Amino acid sequence: MLYNQEDKIDLSILIALSRSTQTVQRRSAAILKDSGLTTTQFGVLEALYHKGDMTINKIIERLLSTSGNMTVVINNLEKEQLVNRYVNPKDRRSTLIAITEKGRSRVEEIFPPHLLDLKECFSVYSEDEKEQLLDLLKKLR
Repeated sequence: MLYNQEDKIDLSILIALSRSTQTVQRRSAAILKDSGLTTTQFGVLEALYHKGDMTINKIIERLLSTSGNMTVVINNLEKEQLVNRYVNPKDRRSTLIAITEKGRSRVEEIFPPHLLDLKECFSVYSEDEKEQLLDLLKKLR
């Protein structure tokens, strides 16, 4: 099946978005590698650090992850004493995940270099272009 010019542009946008995302993720993974954390592990710690205690389902929703993978991630973070679990006082059927002081320290160690790398990565854009890009990407949601 042949495709038209509009299809070609749509495919090009998809490829550009995918490549851009991969570039940013590779950069982040390189920074996180030295910390001993995966991107997902750091994402969990960062979310708990900035948003507070959450259920696993809320973390999955926030990080766009799968439940099977997230269980493994949480278990590994718990083994490293970076998070702990406790019964949700509002719903005793569920469990909340909380960041520990050790986890907080790890985020505070990693987050500044991560922010500097993002600043460098996105330095190809002016502040106005960043706002425009953000507005355009939000339209996809």
